[in-house]
Amino acid sequence: MTANTPQSLSENINDFAAIKAVGGQIESRLATIVPTAQTWPARLHEAQRHALLSPGKRFRPLLCVFVAKGAGFDGAAAIDVGCVAEMVHAASLILDDLPCMDDADLRRNQPTTHIAFDESTAILTATALLNRAFGVLSRLTHVDAEKRIELVDLLSYAVGSKGLIAGQMADLANTDAEASIAEIERLNTLKTGALFDFSVEAAAVLAGSGATQRSALKDFSYHLGLAFQLMDDVKDTIMSNSEAEKTVGRDIGKATILALTGSKAALERLSGYIDSAKDALMRANLSNGDTLNAVLDVQFAFLNT
Repeated sequence: MTANTPQSLSENINDFAAIKAVGGQIESRLATIVPTAQTWPARLHEAQRHALLSPGKRFRPLLCVFVAKGAGFDGAAAIDVGCVAEMVHAASLILDDLPCMDDADLRRNQPTTHIAFDESTAILTATALLNRAFGVLSRLTHVDAEKRIELVDLLSYAVGSKGLIAGQMADLANTDAEASIAEIERLNTLKTGALFDFSVEAAAVLAGSGATQRSALKDFSYHLGLAFQLMDDVKDTIMSNSEAEKTVGRDIGKATILALTGSKAALERLSGYIDSAKDALMRANLSNGDTLNAVLDVQFAFLNT
């Protein structure tokens, strides 16, 4: 069936409507999951909301909710777990933007947290968001204790010294111009892929997915993480701050696939990552594969411009 047939057009409209509806639920939950800006200490909570509620794609929570639904879990807990991924993502961006890291002053077209407030408030804000994320997992309703424990363990690994934090450490030392593509992919898997892994695997935990489905979903999140980081590297090179909605040019001097292979080969590799992710998604045999493909198409629409 071609994309311009009436049935396919109707399916696309339904997919995008579903994405918008779930996006609205995510936004509503994020707004209530952290204290109000007036709660003492007000400056800290204002900074939390500045970082967490700024306009974003909400890619990770969307993945979590739709993968869980496609695997057979349609409970409200999927929204909360997705919001946990967004909270950790927001915390990681706060830290990544600090002067001692990437020293960025723009994120999502607004001042970074340490610019809007100050460095100490930014660090405390990131810490508070991380702590709150674990608290949300511990209190999931209608999810048995064994699954809640597994989710907490998954998040601790994703964030920890073998996951996101390891990736950040490796990125700070990423100045080897002779690095191989395999070495760069390993770094990208840790720095960017860890939270995609959590978002997708947590959905599988909620749904009670079997080993075959979980294996396919792991392959899906792996290639998706590589694709997302490479797209980010491309944007960092060719876009302005306003187009990218963040401070660009932070990758100058770093070993990236784009720097190693050039733009044409990097874009070909990016397309390959996306194709591999979609192939793995098909193997996962979810009931809503078309909707998830639409989620991916929205995120990677940049490639069609």
